Amino acid sequence: MDLVSLPGYVPGFPDTMGVRDLGGQRAADGRLVRHKTLLRGAALVDLDESMRAIVESWCLRSMLDLRADGEVVGRPDFVPAGARYERIPGMWTSDGRPVDFSPEGIERIMERERNPETFMGGLYASMMFGNAAVHRLVAWVASGETPVYFHCSAGKDRTGVCAAVLLMLLGVPDEDIIAEFLLTNEYRAAEIAHLPKELPAWMADIAPEKLRRMAGVDETTLQTAFDAVDARHHTREEYFQSEFGLDGEGLRALRDRLLV
Repeated sequence: MDLVSLPGYVPGFPDTMGVRDLGGQRAADGRLVRHKTLLRGAALVDLDESMRAIVESWCLRSMLDLRADGEVVGRPDFVPAGARYERIPGMWTSDGRPVDFSPEGIERIMERERNPETFMGGLYASMMFGNAAVHRLVAWVASGETPVYFHCSAGKDRTGVCAAVLLMLLGVPDEDIIAEFLLTNEYRAAEIAHLPKELPAWMADIAPEKLRRMAGVDETTLQTAFDAVDARHHTREEYFQSEFGLDGEGLRALRDRLLV
């Protein structure tokens, strides 16, 4: 697929970074998400001069880094002047440890978890409740600290859940949120289709289809997060109030600010 034709495509970055603008997504009331306000992608590391110039042109007010400690070592973000930068790990295990998606961290995870779909589904669902990173992102957006760029290492799982929450808040239908989420597989198509010929020993007994899932994203995993919200709350509005303190007035203000 021609990436240029994809919704929200931002030129000038490697395809695998999945850098894109959530602007243009249509809410249920017919309005569109403002362009150049909510931007997502991979970590802004090893950028050349032209890529840095693009980031600077966004005039960011805030940047949220969802990576764990191990993912940041030797890989600092490029933070443009004027942007508030915070790093808050986006995924946590049930025993209170941040999930580390560095190569070493993934190896440790896979030594314990042999079913990536089930494991990731649980992590996605857990991000929907009491997550400091998600709360910070929603607070920034609600208070007008935009444009904002949010990312993890690859810009697909933790970033994808954060994008889903923001689009939920703006009233974008679930099917359209899922479609935006699955764009990651278009950006990462080459990596998904062509697994490395030589794999680390810990990957040797993992089925190829599971390895491809790890290289991209899967609709059922995000659906697990939606289902977790709907199982706990009668309505999405109830969820927004309970989780983020956004009552009807606050939600309307947020949508009026971000939708056109």
